[in-house]
Amino acid sequence: MTPAEVAERHRKRARVALDLGRYDAAEREARAALGAAPTDADSLVLLTRARLGAGRYEPAWEAVQAAVRAAPDRGYCHYLAGFTLQCMGRYEEALSHLDQALKHEPDYARYQVRRALSLVEVARPQEAAAAIDRALALDPNDGVVLEMSARVLGTLKDYDRAEALTRELIKHEPDSAAGFGRLAWLLTERRRFPEAAEAAREAIRLDPNHYAAWANLGYAALELHLYREAESASREALRIRPGLQSAMTNLVVALRERGALDEAAQLLAQCRARDASNRSFEKQLSEVQLAIATRDRVRLFDRIAVTAVAAAVTVAVSLYDGRAGIAVGIVALVATLIAWRVGRSKPAPPPALDP
Repeated sequence: MTPAEVAERHRKRARVALDLGRYDAAEREARAALGAAPTDADSLVLLTRARLGAGRYEPAWEAVQAAVRAAPDRGYCHYLAGFTLQCMGRYEEALSHLDQALKHEPDYARYQVRRALSLVEVARPQEAAAAIDRALALDPNDGVVLEMSARVLGTLKDYDRAEALTRELIKHEPDSAAGFGRLAWLLTERRRFPEAAEAAREAIRLDPNHYAAWANLGYAALELHLYREAESASREALRIRPGLQSAMTNLVVALRERGALDEAAQLLAQCRARDASNRSFEKQLSEVQLAIATRDRVRLFDRIAVTAVAAAVTVAVSLYDGRAGIAVGIVALVATLIAWRVGRSKPAPPPALDP
């Protein structure tokens, strides 16, 4: 086989692996294709997509830069570069690549809607809304365009239109995990938590690795006081996407509500060690430690109360007879209850956390 044929064989395998969500296998096949054709743009695109799917954004950025160098006039390479930068939170830089993508392919709706996301993130809402209108005019039935438009409009607080677009997507694609996941997010934003939980569960049924749906289910379950479900959903989100802050916050709140303060503190300490610059973890840890101190104080007073009651009754029975003994016992019991109440006064309130 020629090097070109070898590269194409590995590219086909990489595409299949991507469709199956097997990102490590897709990266291996893309690397094998690059071994046969080191500057092939298609192979570099596949390598980028595999790394993006695995959440490895820095390596994906390296790969897509090589793809842009290999095919500077190819709109999709610039689009993928913009997408990668957005995943890294670099929305301003992403705009230049997305503008280049539209320069080469001006009528591609997905490029317009991806550009709209950058515009809304850099506080240019009117331009973002205009880009959404152009994208929907170009391709009003494309699932990606509908889902991304709903995301941008939701960020702009245009919830009615965002929800309408999401439901239109689900109508066209009833098996769309992305559609149900976006609906769960929108309903959570609108504080319609029972519906949000149902939408998240449907997204998870369609795609068990939909980490955002797990995180939104965790938040909705918290608001519905379903703390066990909130805990399990948050743990699943963290299994799929380690370090996801919203899921971490949901999990900490669920543990607090269940009284598992020590585990919550241990979890937050690990988060702080992993990301010392995040002040949110430091604040939450201080609040949980205060709650632990209050709990320990309550337990101490409980033990003192029980011991005091036992001692008072013993003394009353041994030193006094009849009514006098009963009176002393009652006085001791009342004093103990007062001490117990003081020990339980003003417990540390749960932190006002917004997942």
